[in-house]
Amino acid sequence: MLALGWLVLLPGLFTSVIQDRTGFPAKIDYFYANPFTAEVRMRGLVIMNPAGFADASCLEMRQFTAKADLFSLLSRTPVLDMSTIDVARITVVTNANGTTNLDLIGRRLAPSPTGPAARPGAKPASTNGTADAPLQFLVRNLNVRVNQVVIKDERPGTNPQQVHQLAFQRSYQDVTPETRFNTDLPPAVTAAGKEVGERVNGALKTLLANTTQPIPHQTYAWGDKSKKE
Repeated sequence: MLALGWLVLLPGLFTSVIQDRTGFPAKIDYFYANPFTAEVRMRGLVIMNPAGFADASCLEMRQFTAKADLFSLLSRTPVLDMSTIDVARITVVTNANGTTNLDLIGRRLAPSPTGPAARPGAKPASTNGTADAPLQFLVRNLNVRVNQVVIKDERPGTNPQQVHQLAFQRSYQDVTPETRFNTDLPPAVTAAGKEVGERVNGALKTLLANTTQPIPHQTYAWGDKSKKE
């Protein structure tokens, strides 16, 4: 009965957390999480834009799966044995006020300062006197699929819609925070990343540039090939 209750209540709890944290309504067809095996399976996740956007669509994800090394989740370096991300459609919408949905959800998901560090002039609290190191992780096998990116602008006098048919599918091994994804990407992915990057700001803009735009020639590990050998 406990297991049945967990399976029945978990999808609703998951979508309510998304809405409470971001203000973006969500629904899901299937959600399974086993805390004893560190396995997550999800199908049919739809995240919709909140009030203020004429278009309702934000994200449609066909499937997400992950299987972790259970004991690694207690360490500073979590390890995922496998993960699959299958996105049917991402819709980037700029509303009549000039606010982009991805920017809005990014700001709401960003951690807000609390405690002494939140006061002007106060120093951030630290337990060991040094800044916390960024989270490290390892994904042994990562499968990514992105079908379509739609860009809509609801401001008067702008191009109302652009559709990028990507049909992108690629697998990666041993993914870490240092992994570069923007080598040998199809032109459609590069074009979509550039279009979206022109509409978003902050960390999301940097992330898009680092993952969808060509790596500068001189930054390759083997040196600048424009120079003579």
